[in-house]
Amino acid sequence: MSYTISAQEKERDTTSIEKLDEVVILGESNVMSVSKKLFTVGTIKRKDIENVAGNNLADVLQNNLNITINPDASDGRSTISLFGLDGQYVKILVDGIPIISDNGVGNNIDITQLNIDDVERIEVVEGSMGVLYGDNAVAGVVNIITKRGLKDSGWQLQLSLQEETVGNEFELFDKGRHIQNIRATNQVNEKLSYSIGASRNDFAGFYNGYQGENYVNIEDGVVVNDSLRGTEWNPKEQITVSGNMNVNLGKHNIFYKLQYFNEDLDIYNRAVNGRYENGALNPTAVDQNYQTDRWVNNVNVSGPLHGATNYNFSFSYQNQKRNYKEYVYNILEERTQSLNTDTVSQSSEVWYSKAFVNNIVRKSDFFDLQLGYEFTNQKGFDAIATGNYSSDVVENTITNYELFGITEFQLLKKVSIHPGIRFTHSSQFNNHLIWSLSSTYDFTEKLKLKAVVGSAYRAPNFEELFYSFVDTNHNIQGNPDLQPEDGISVFTNLKNNYRIAKEGFLNQKLTFFYIDLKDAIASITTEDGDGKTLFTQANIDYSKRLGFNLENNFIYNNWNIGLGATYLGVTSTINESIENDSDYLWSLNVQASLGYSIEKWNTTLNSQLKHTGKTQGVFTDTNGELFIGETDAFTWLNASIRTDITPRINATLGARNLLDVVNINTNASAGAHTAATSSSRLIGNGRSYFLKLSYYLNF
Repeated sequence: MSYTISAQEKERDTTSIEKLDEVVILGESNVMSVSKKLFTVGTIKRKDIENVAGNNLADVLQNNLNITINPDASDGRSTISLFGLDGQYVKILVDGIPIISDNGVGNNIDITQLNIDDVERIEVVEGSMGVLYGDNAVAGVVNIITKRGLKDSGWQLQLSLQEETVGNEFELFDKGRHIQNIRATNQVNEKLSYSIGASRNDFAGFYNGYQGENYVNIEDGVVVNDSLRGTEWNPKEQITVSGNMNVNLGKHNIFYKLQYFNEDLDIYNRAVNGRYENGALNPTAVDQNYQTDRWVNNVNVSGPLHGATNYNFSFSYQNQKRNYKEYVYNILEERTQSLNTDTVSQSSEVWYSKAFVNNIVRKSDFFDLQLGYEFTNQKGFDAIATGNYSSDVVENTITNYELFGITEFQLLKKVSIHPGIRFTHSSQFNNHLIWSLSSTYDFTEKLKLKAVVGSAYRAPNFEELFYSFVDTNHNIQGNPDLQPEDGISVFTNLKNNYRIAKEGFLNQKLTFFYIDLKDAIASITTEDGDGKTLFTQANIDYSKRLGFNLENNFIYNNWNIGLGATYLGVTSTINESIENDSDYLWSLNVQASLGYSIEKWNTTLNSQLKHTGKTQGVFTDTNGELFIGETDAFTWLNASIRTDITPRINATLGARNLLDVVNINTNASAGAHTAATSSSRLIGNGRSYFLKLSYYLNF
């Protein structure tokens, strides 16, 4: 990712990731950090979000150098990978609190479900942060920061309307993407503010040659199954309603956020039943619907205890349910004819709390300390059974109790070390220690070297442990005997910034990283007690990542130019006991951004190019066998123009995926267990255009 700083705090419209102060704790002020030397936090500001007309997290993370968006057209989910590690290794937080998902807490989140209409900024940290944020913070952390009030007392009303094509497909209601937002904020006084808002994101699906829900091919009175019914990318509608309140009581702050999310996902069957009823042709199809409902309640309280010693306390209650329906759809009459299955397929309830105290030993120039705890209780199930199979599900509970501490030793004026440790007690796994050791060396005020080495710890998620899906063709079960993955992570970076002429800045950062994972969790195929094929999970996979990252950002007058590259090597083996001849597969990822502000017209021009090189991973073939395959490279190009039409109305016009990427290939070389194969994976929905109009009223 590229990062920038602004001259004399002057805000500039860019779509790059901006360098923040070096902080340890995400989402809190810098004063509340035990050290400002451990991690460099990149931020995507509100202006950056607006410049690309971002509605959900996927819209803005697409441009990050080391993040890849992994969409799944079948279920509509999009997760992220960081340094080639999937969403299980990245922790996603909202105001420092992990968000509930289909199969865990904070990990493998469907980022299209995270609306960012009320977001002030998005912070991204690369590197293992297990001591601070527990399991699954292996590749990094993404923290979404909510807006808190207004600068001046009064009301602000925000309205926006966004229309977007999906590839070359668009109709006002039936095709394309249609987004509406509304938010009202009241700054009562300097101590109290509150806001409430709602957002609707209607994605009508990506047809890509398919003919939609009401298509049937009838020739000579007979239904012909040509597999053209439905859509390539399934349609879904998302509604988010949220409210928050911010209270300042002296030096203490209380922030409360309430959010409701609903997603309605339709899956249309390609196969059509051409039956006759009462002498008339009555074609039907067995379709599916998933309805997700999520409630989030977050509270954060922070302030000083004594002198420079500060406290921070967070509490959260979240719940999510996903309802599954299988129904017979009458195509000619365009209605649901009968309901086969209507059940809650996934349910999760999470109680969460975290607190820490920092700057405990501020009288010492040599030593400082932060201490804290984290508590997570997750209860729920994830299961589907159809046909004659039992729909009874077993509810499971995982409870984690964790204590953590970070110390700072200022050995010399330019040298400091920061050892940290976290003790984890889980109701599901054995006790575990997560550790880290960080060090910084300041050559000068601007030239700084950092190094972090520590645990790469990931616990199995709820789905991997307890998932159950049974029908006439499948028996997919989680494995409650799974153990956490562990390994080691090393990150070092050297950064510098220069002033160029009177109005220019050049910022550079060089990073080296190494991640070694052992006992990684992967899908396997075996037999159940009845001798039938069973798909489940096991600790069998091993993987290493090695790479270098160089980022440059140049600011001069109204120009903002970013250029970054990552040279990433990945090697995987399905079982360490099996001889592995696989060398590192090296890929070059490149990201470039260009921004130019025309101040007299209140207009900003932006473009972002991102090239993702070949990647290696473990895949499953049609027989359920694992193989190591390579995914082809692809390039993404976006462009937009944002202008203030009046002081209250602005417009953003742009294009996504200008190079029209839709599918990429995954290739497997011939080996002991597989023949040489190639398969296509849907990665995008083609070149799309968007127009967003926003209205702001202050009174």
